[in-house]
Amino acid sequence: MVTYFYGATLTGRLNSLPFRFLQRGYGAPEFERLTSCCDRITKTAEKLILMLTACGTRTIVQESLQPNKVTHTPSATHSYRLVWVATLLFYAAYYALLIPMPLYLTGIGLPDWQVSVILGAFAIASLIGRPIAGVLTDTWGRRQMLFVGAGSLLIGATCVSLTTQPALLFIFRILQASGHVAFTTAAFALVADLAPIEQRLSALAIFGIAANLSMSLIPAATNAILGLVTLKGAFWLAGALAAGSGLLAGFIKTKVLAHKRPHAWRMVFRVERELILPMLISWLFGAGYGAFLQFLPLLAERRSLGPVGLAYTTYGVSIILTRIASGRLFDFANRNRIMAAGFISLAAGLAGFACAGSLTTLLCGVVLVGVGSGILHPALIAVHVDALPTERGRAVSDFYLAFDLGLGIGAWIMAPALQWFGITGLYVVAAVLSALGFLLVPYIQPSSSIEELKSR
Repeated sequence: MVTYFYGATLTGRLNSLPFRFLQRGYGAPEFERLTSCCDRITKTAEKLILMLTACGTRTIVQESLQPNKVTHTPSATHSYRLVWVATLLFYAAYYALLIPMPLYLTGIGLPDWQVSVILGAFAIASLIGRPIAGVLTDTWGRRQMLFVGAGSLLIGATCVSLTTQPALLFIFRILQASGHVAFTTAAFALVADLAPIEQRLSALAIFGIAANLSMSLIPAATNAILGLVTLKGAFWLAGALAAGSGLLAGFIKTKVLAHKRPHAWRMVFRVERELILPMLISWLFGAGYGAFLQFLPLLAERRSLGPVGLAYTTYGVSIILTRIASGRLFDFANRNRIMAAGFISLAAGLAGFACAGSLTTLLCGVVLVGVGSGILHPALIAVHVDALPTERGRAVSDFYLAFDLGLGIGAWIMAPALQWFGITGLYVVAAVLSALGFLLVPYIQPSSSIEELKSR
């Protein structure tokens, strides 16, 4: 069933309006080549998807065979696989915009300051929208927010190609950001619902591979086909992928939370006391990760370390392998010790960047950052969800709020180090911030017992 839906959304999308538009514009031979390429991708993806989702759903099936496990059934396994594939398609749409968006804005003649304002609208909308998305996910429903997210990205992506007005482009960029915020918040909250409590961390780890896989493959693939589909066609391709994720969301069966409670909107931006320390640690994680993500090209350029694309590919492979290899370990080992190990790996990788003088040293640092990120991302989401077990949507949104703030504000904090001490000083500061995360992890309250969490 999963592979059927995937094939329908990837290859079957070729009969949709966006691809009929491409067929008229480029003729039958080019269109047939695109169709053939999608067919091959679909067959390969079917095998990969079933392999990866099997890692995350095996425990759900096993739990359904035990007494008193009324929520984690084969139906939950099916829903987990559907939301995994839907998220894969959504992130494919999201990362398909990474290269075309700035190229389109500069291509229509916008000045640099307008390009920066339009692209920067994504981060602003993300920060403001996270708390609201968390509340709506808890009160309105997971699947409804998946629809909202996919629809917003669909509109925001396709409508960009229809205008050159800066004000409208700014609005469509806001829609893209809103879609990303809504979909990711609802998807991770839904996975937390579907997975058994005692194996939630491994399910979240495997689920995160959908985003990592898209990040590793889609930007390069988009860049490779830009000559065929053009910039405007790339926006329609992203819209088709977003539509596919929304289509799959319609077949996901969600669990109604027994403890759902109404929210006072004046409390949307309030941080619960239980989340203050986890959010601070998530902020430190975001600051360290942001130093890697945003400044690595500058490091490679200033030290002539070779193509930075290889480094990002290495990161993608490292984090995926970490999630697969350590997924089951997450459920048995002490969570605080695992997070401490993650921060050690992250800090060591960032320190390696500070003294990197060759491509080999750079790639070793990238591997360490990938291992640390693969550990910390699912572990910190699980910590937030366990702290607010009846408001999982809000818990996920608070994690991402802190993480996104770390990406943004962390760059501001490291800017003076870059100015005064160069790229070496920047990565030393980033490593110190990650080391602070290691020091704070022991102060996180140990996760509640399984029985206590189930009783909430």
